[in-house]
Parts: sequence; C-alpha cells; structure tokens
Amino acid sequence: TYIDSDTFETVPLSGTDRWEQIEPNRWRFHLRDGVKFHNGEPLTSVAIKAALDHAGDPDNVMTSYGYTGESHGELVDGNDLAVDAVCTVGCPIFPRTAFLLWAEAPEYLKTASLADRVGQTVGYGPYKMVEWRAGQFVDMEKYEDYLPNDAFDSRAPTINEIHMLWRPESSVRAAMVQVGEADWVFDLGLEHGDTVPVFDHGGAGETFMLQMDTIWHPELKKQNVRLALAHATDCDELVATFYDDFYECHGNLAPPGTLGLTAANSAQYEFNPELAEQLLDEGNYDSDNEIIIRVFAGRFYKNTEVAEAQAQMWREVGVNVRVSVEEAANWSASGRVGCGRATEHFLTNEGLPTPDDYCLSLEPGPPNFVSMHVRQLNPSNEQLDFSRTATSFMNCEASSGHICDPVNIQPLLNPALEAVGEDRRIKMEELATIMYDQAYTYTYFNAEVFYGYSESLNWTPRFDRRLRVNTMDFTS
Repeated sequence: TYIDSDTFETVPLSGTDRWEQIEPNRWRFHLRDGVKFHNGEPLTSVAIKAALDHAGDPDNVMTSYGYTGESHGELVDGNDLAVDAVCTVGCPIFPRTAFLLWAEAPEYLKTASLADRVGQTVGYGPYKMVEWRAGQFVDMEKYEDYLPNDAFDSRAPTINEIHMLWRPESSVRAAMVQVGEADWVFDLGLEHGDTVPVFDHGGAGETFMLQMDTIWHPELKKQNVRLALAHATDCDELVATFYDDFYECHGNLAPPGTLGLTAANSAQYEFNPELAEQLLDEGNYDSDNEIIIRVFAGRFYKNTEVAEAQAQMWREVGVNVRVSVEEAANWSASGRVGCGRATEHFLTNEGLPTPDDYCLSLEPGPPNFVSMHVRQLNPSNEQLDFSRTATSFMNCEASSGHICDPVNIQPLLNPALEAVGEDRRIKMEELATIMYDQAYTYTYFNAEVFYGYSESLNWTPRFDRRLRVNTMDFTS
C-alpha cells in the first residue's frame, strides 16, 4: 500500500488489488493476477506471507515494524492470490501502516548467497536494480513487465534509466544540478535557493526533536527538570538564527495533522527562563549530574549548531550540559539502549525481576549499557496517527523506548491501537496530551526537505521525503 500525497488516503501499489478486514486483528489482501518479480517469478501469496512474517518479527528490526507492530502472514486455502495479515492485537488501520512492507522473489532468496542478497534486491516495482556500489551510486532501469494501476504512485514509468549518485556536500549537489550534471538533488539548505534552476521543498513526515532518557538519567526522569529544559529553550530564536524564520515551532512529537494532536497538546512551549529556574529548584535539580546532548552531524540541516545554541540556553538557567558530536554508528547505538532492550537482555538471567516490573529496576541495556541522556533526531510518522509515536516512544516494551510508565501509560496503548473512529481520536489525544504535559521529549518543528532540479523535470514533492521516480517525467 501507499499513502497518496494529495488525498492522504491509502492506495494500492502495483501488486495489490484490494483489501478487507476479516476480524479486528486480520486483514485479507487480494493480489493482482499476472504481476511478476524482476526475475520473472510470479507474485503469489507465498511471497507476501514470507514478507509479512519477516517484517512482523520484532527480532528482525525491520523499519516497517514501528508502524505495523507484531504480525505475521497466513495463506488462504484455495487462493494463491490472497494472504491474511494477522496482528497480535487489533489493528484497524493496518493497510495505512503497511506502506513500508516489501517482498522479494522467493526462489531468488532461496538460492542467492548472503553477499548477493545484501547487494541486490529483486522486487516487482517500476524499476529494477542493475548495479549498486555502496556510498557511490546505484543504477536502475525501467522494468518492462511492470503492471501499473490507477494510483498515481503506481503509474507506468516514463524515464528509462536512473543513475543516482551519493555526494555528501550539499554545495556539490547544488552545483551538479546547476550545471546540468544532475537533474534532481535533495537535502539542500536554504542558502541554495538562488543557485539551482528550480528550488522546492516538501514535507518529511518528521519532527525535529530531542529524545530524553526518562528512565535511567537521574535528572531527566524528573518531570519538572524536563519542563524546565523546555521553557529554557527559545525555539523562535533558533529558527530565526539558523533557518531564516522558515519553520514554525511545534510542541509535540508528530507532524501537524496527526490524529491525536490538538492545538493545546502541540503548542510551542513558552520561552521563560525565570520559570525554568523555578522548575529546576522545585524539581530538586542536581547540577552534578551532567546532561549530554548526542548529535550526529548532518542528521538534519544545521542540527549541530542548533544543539550548541540550545545547550547555551540551558547553561544560562544553571543546567550542566554539553554537546557530543558522534559518528553515525555510535549515535545510533546510543538510542537503542532502551527499555525493551534492557528487559529482553536482563530477564534472560535467573534471579532478576519478572516482566511485570518492566525495566524500571534494571540497568540500561545493550549495546552501551549506559544512559542515552538526550539524543537529537527526526523520527518519521508518515501514517499521521499518534499510535506510531506512542508505540515507539512511550512503550515499556519498545527496544528504543526511553519512556516507561506501567501504571499510567502502558495500559492505554493496546486499547488505543484497537480503537476506531471517534474513540480512536479520543484515546490518541489522551496519549499525546501525556507526552506534552510530561515534556517527555522536546520538539522544535515539523521538518522539511529542500530540493533542486532542472527546469525540464516535472515533479512535485510529497508530504514525506519518499521518492518514486515513476512519478517523474521530462518536458519533451
């Protein structure tokens, strides 16, 4: 499935005909007859079942898992073109969450070596991979047997070949499209607006924010300290200084328009240093406990500069803080030291607490076994439903979760996931309001991505940063 960028409705991609809900936790997907993988294998329910099984297993750490949750596939007797997606709990919006599910040719997977599988994917989309060299380029060509459908994102491609290059410097990318060496570049900065033939921007389905360790850090587990950090941050000043007032500050960990957000629970926190100092005093803040803001340079445009400026704002109200600019691998590993990871690791040993105690009596888990402190990132929520945020960030069982409240939050999660209609909105609002009132995270603004492209290229950015080249064409 895919989420249409104009209507925001869920639409089928080329392999899917339709879907229907069979039970509260079971959806039946009907596949299109005649669809073939790039190597000629037919698309059948067996391949989709394998994809569902793999993606719905929490041990496989698939990107789609954060959206769909735990699930598996089941075949439908007597129908090779139908497969059921079965969730562990009720999943009334499963088709909307399935936009990152993918399948590969099953016979290819059986015979290909690990090296082949790492460097080659055999799907059934509009383009097939020709060659990939990590960090250098990927070449793709139009798949002649591709079957389009009525959805715009599934239309037939008109561009025959794609050569996508990696160039880490934004100035180099801008120069390439300026002189005609590239037709399309992305992740530019505002300063490139006058240097490319067409300068455009689109959403990312992301919020630029700080994730806090509210479980193990002695200060960040205090609500008043977290609120103090929020009120000590002048978001308007950060936007004016680093982003030419382009962004509008936003107070909750999901893009505007997400089900569950209201004007009240997504308002910008007031910049009030005096209130911040008062909250630190009332919260018994101990400046001996350093707070580290971990950043990965380039994760977001000017993110390192933002972190340094914010740290200085915190210092001005008496907070002991420093910024740590880390390699991508170390930065990523720091975020995986979560509640679910700790529980999974420590509960395998005899004599340790039962799962009912979650991780609150445990130490931080692998790979680092230390508190994450504060981590700057821009997580996505393309499904525009607060369930994505709640299950990933407010869940004691999440592998990267740094919020765990088994009394006031954990019992709310499954009922919210299973709710529909107005009841779902109410339950999602309750979770979003808890996130805001507790200041579990600090959100700057809804992220945008800046693009440059040639004047002959016809293309419109999506509300997220996902690119489908089959939606592009050139003016003849």
